[in-house]
Amino acid sequence: MSDVPFRSTVEQSRALAAGEISSKELVELYLERTATHNPTLNALVTLDPERALREAGQADAARAAGRDLGPLHGVPITVKDSFETAGMRTVCGRTDLKDHVPEQDAEAVKRLRSAGAVIMGKSNMPPGNQDVQADNPVFGPSANPWDTTRTSGGSAGGGAVATAAGLTSFDFGSEIGGSTRIPSHFNGLYGHKSTWRSISLIGHVPGGPGTGRWTNPDMACGGAQVRDARDLVPILRATIGTADYDGGFSYTLAPPRATRLADFRVAVWGEDPACPVDSDVTTAVDDAVTVLRAAGAKVTIQPPSLPVDIATNHGKAFLPLLYGALSYDRTGLTPAPNAALLARLLQHPRGDAGPALRGTFQSHYRWQLAHALRNEFRQRWFEFFHDFDVVLMPVTPTAAPAHHNKLIDRFGRPFEVDGVRRPYWDQVKWNAVANVSGGPATTIPVRKGRSGLPIGLQAMGPSGGDLTTIEFAALLGREVDGFVPPPAFV
Repeated sequence: MSDVPFRSTVEQSRALAAGEISSKELVELYLERTATHNPTLNALVTLDPERALREAGQADAARAAGRDLGPLHGVPITVKDSFETAGMRTVCGRTDLKDHVPEQDAEAVKRLRSAGAVIMGKSNMPPGNQDVQADNPVFGPSANPWDTTRTSGGSAGGGAVATAAGLTSFDFGSEIGGSTRIPSHFNGLYGHKSTWRSISLIGHVPGGPGTGRWTNPDMACGGAQVRDARDLVPILRATIGTADYDGGFSYTLAPPRATRLADFRVAVWGEDPACPVDSDVTTAVDDAVTVLRAAGAKVTIQPPSLPVDIATNHGKAFLPLLYGALSYDRTGLTPAPNAALLARLLQHPRGDAGPALRGTFQSHYRWQLAHALRNEFRQRWFEFFHDFDVVLMPVTPTAAPAHHNKLIDRFGRPFEVDGVRRPYWDQVKWNAVANVSGGPATTIPVRKGRSGLPIGLQAMGPSGGDLTTIEFAALLGREVDGFVPPPAFV
C-alpha cells in the first residue's frame, strides 16, 4: 500500500472499482499523511475530515449498491482556496476573508462533487491569486517538497505541493498567468490550463464573494495539477461546460490530433530575448527534442511563423488585460502596497510598476485596444495550428527559486537566471502566451536540474485542443523523467 498515495487518479479509481481499497480507507490514508507532512509543507490550509470521511463512506455504500457512479467517484481531492466550498472556509489568502464560510459551492466544485469526488480540504495560495508563490498573511508560505528552502510557486502552489507529496489524489485550481503551470513545473507535476471559458469560474474568489461570484475574470481558467497527464481527462470531463445562464450552448472537447509521438507536428519555441532561460531549461528543451526526433515526430525549431514574440504578447496584450481583470478586486489597494508601487515607479520609471499602475486605472478604450490585439493574436494562432499540433516551450526561466519572504511588494523582487538578475515577474511571461491565445497548455516534468529540482516544459495547443496537449504530455512524459515522488515524502 506504500505507493497508493502516489498512484495516479485513474489508477486509484481502478483500485476503488476493484475493491482493492475503499474510498474511506483512501481518505484516512491521505489524512494521516497530511497530519505527518503538512506541518513541514504548509500545503493544505483548511481540512474537513469528518465530512470527507462521511462522504467517502457514502461513496463506498453507493458503489456496493450498484448505483451509477461518476468519473471521480470516491476519489479524495483538494481544491485551491480561491473556490467557494459550501460549509468549508474559503479565504483566498485574504485577511478580510479569514473566517469566510460560503453557503454554496463554486460551479466547478459543484461539478466535481457531482462527478463523485470527495473534497477533503483547501490548498494554500497568495492573496487574491496575485503572486507566483503560495504565501499570505493568514497562513504563511508553502514549501517545495524537493527542497523546503525553495518556493512552491503560485498561485496554486499549495495544491502542487500537496499533490507532489502524496497528500491528495489531485488538486483543482485556477490560473490567469501560469498559476497551475508554474507550481507544476516547480514541483515535478503535470499541470493543465484549460481552454479559456471552457470551465465556469462562477464562485471563484475574486470575483466573489457576494454578487461578484458571478464574475468570470478575463483570461482566467480552471485547471488541475496531477501526477499522470491522463488524470486530466476525467477532471476536464467532469468540469467543462457552460453556465446555466448560457442556455443551449454547449462545449465539447476535440479529440486528440495524434496518439503517437511519431504523428505529432511539434513547434519548439525554446528561447526569446525578452525572457531568457537558464542552462537547465535549455537542456530540458534539448532532451525533449532528442526524444521527439527519435520517436519520429516532425520537429521544427523556432519556426518563423510563430504568431507573436514574448515582448509584444506580454507588453501589448497580456499586461493591460491582466490588470484590467485584477482591478475588479480592490482589496489589495491599501496604503502600504500603493506607496511601494509609487516608490518603485520613481526608482525605475521603465520597470514593471508603470504598466501595473496604468493597467489598474486604464480607460475602457485602452482595454479595448488590448482586447482587439488579443483577438488578432488568437486568429494568428488558429492559422498557425493548421501546420502544427503543439508548441513546446519553457514554463519559467529556472527551477524553483528560493523563498524570498516578501508578500507582493510591488516589483522589488529579482531572481537570477544563470547568475544574471532578472525581474521576478519574468516567471509569468512564457505562460502568458497561452493566456492571451486562450488555448490549453499542459506541463510535462522532463528532468532534474543541477540542483536536483524538477524542470518542466509546457505544450500549448489550439483552443479546444485540451486532449491534444494532454495526450502529447502523457506520451512525452513516458520517455523522460515524468512524475517522481519527492524522496523525503515517500
